[in-house]
Amino acid sequence: MDSFGTQAICNLARMAKLRGAETVIVGVHPEVAIAIVALGLELDSVHTALGLEDGLALLEGLVGRGVS
Repeated sequence: MDSFGTQAICNLARMAKLRGAETVIVGVHPEVAIAIVALGLELDSVHTALGLEDGLALLEGLVGRGVS
């Protein structure tokens, strides 16, 4: 993951937010997470979770209702 990839994800998340959606990325490998932090990249409008179940639980909390 480089700065271009991170910027693309952030732009997509911002566009989704304008449509009322939340963005959650799941399953990020530790090496990728370390690289993001080491490069000083920020995922401002993107939430992260360890796995699918955690991501769905996070989404449920963010939107305040069950996710279908």
